[in-house]
Amino acid sequence: MEIAPKLYKDQKGLPKTSGVYLFLDVREYPLYIGKSVNLRTRVASYLRNDSGQEERIQRMVHEAQSLRYVVTETELMALLLEDSLIKKYLPVYNIRQKQFRDYRYLQLSDDTYPRLITIEDPGHIQTNIYGPFRDRFFIQRLQEIFSRYLGFRSCVESNPKKSCIELDLGQCLGPCVLPEVHESYSMVSEQVAQFLEGEDPGVISKIEARIRDCIQETKFEQAQRLRDDLIFCDAFFNRQRFNHCFRVEHLKIEGRREGIPGYLFENGALKEVILRDGRLCKVGEQLDLFDLSVVKEDEPRFLLDRANLVYNWLKKNQGTVEYEFQELGTSFK
Repeated sequence: MEIAPKLYKDQKGLPKTSGVYLFLDVREYPLYIGKSVNLRTRVASYLRNDSGQEERIQRMVHEAQSLRYVVTETELMALLLEDSLIKKYLPVYNIRQKQFRDYRYLQLSDDTYPRLITIEDPGHIQTNIYGPFRDRFFIQRLQEIFSRYLGFRSCVESNPKKSCIELDLGQCLGPCVLPEVHESYSMVSEQVAQFLEGEDPGVISKIEARIRDCIQETKFEQAQRLRDDLIFCDAFFNRQRFNHCFRVEHLKIEGRREGIPGYLFENGALKEVILRDGRLCKVGEQLDLFDLSVVKEDEPRFLLDRANLVYNWLKKNQGTVEYEFQELGTSFK
């Protein structure tokens, strides 16, 4: 099957600037959406009949009939527009950016001895809900941390009556069989909630102490496993704090030197951009494609995905930009 001739024609008309490109099917519906700092060069790479390309991408190119594109002023604007359009159209050949629909939540139960319950959609549940988190494996990793360092129970019974192996391994306080730990377990439940909100309830210091003990006892493999837990927890706290503030405050991003664009987000939506030449773009002018109307504005899974996207971009560009969270009402004016 040959590549449609119109794709080559459309590709030659693309500018060598940043923006978003859309491969369209015969109905002119998006099959695949991507972004690049050089639209013409990026799209040309799809049309080379390269056998090294993913089979998925090869199928997409041969199925596509035409191209469309949107020029953006900056790389981050292209990244955000790509994200919004993918969530709006859900193209069949985009995979990663649609995974936000699979995110899961955790609920801290109101059982006598609280436990964590994984739920797909909290619906009207308003209390003791945390997340969303990217998948069940990430949630399982959190549960392991809670059991290992806090003694929080991992069993699924709402009201367990007998001892289990987790108590024998020292990974559960055993509130179901040890009345003397009931008060301690209530404190542990509060610490789990604190952890899920992005605040360290003392887990970091516990891990560091165990690492020191293992090194003194020359248990280096165990020390390495503990170090992996330390890195996981530290990264979790940093990202959770960022994600929470991103949804409820102003995020102001500024260049570390002149000529670097600046950005202002409000509750997760891009509101203003200072371009390289100092021009100010506001929503309703050039940013109308960047609001959250493509999905429900109160959809936390979408906001989490956007927060992660911005967080990763900031880490990648930390040498050229800096950011801070500010109270609502901030502006570049």
